[in-house]
Amino acid sequence: MDKKDILIAVSGSIAAFRACELVRNLTKEGYPVSVIMTENATKFIGPITFEALTGKKVQVDEYEHGMAHIDARNRAAVIAVVPATANIIAKMANGIADDLVTSTYLAAKCPVLVAPAMNPNMFTHPATQRNLARLKEDGVIILDPQEGVVVCGDEGYGKLADVPVMQKRILELYLKTSH
Repeated sequence: MDKKDILIAVSGSIAAFRACELVRNLTKEGYPVSVIMTENATKFIGPITFEALTGKKVQVDEYEHGMAHIDARNRAAVIAVVPATANIIAKMANGIADDLVTSTYLAAKCPVLVAPAMNPNMFTHPATQRNLARLKEDGVIILDPQEGVVVCGDEGYGKLADVPVMQKRILELYLKTSH
């Protein structure tokens, strides 16, 4: 059987460009990486960018080719949702499977990591904190966001974790599960 991939699931945030750096670093080091995206993510970064970085087709549409969420799940040694918006976190925490990323999450049989990125007020909102707590209870690994100024000018916790921090944690999970 072929070695399984690190599956990067990109959701719709301005921080999606940082997922490009993460994917580039992982592939440059020789790790197999696949990417799936939400439709909203494609408004920030085109799938072709990730296809160029991975050499693999990026899936967005759950219904384009059979059971895309099962195919994605089957090739994943670890799933990392980078960036994870408040919306995708809420859907995951509540079992809503209305796109490729959330359907793949619910079908997952491997470790799942979530790296939140959003406005600090959204991050600290009780609903988001409740959803993150539920994901933790479900066994999802949460990489806390950084503190700082976000694109809109607000300040607080909500900035996507640094790429080296995400990369290190993803590789720890990948090396533990892929061998």
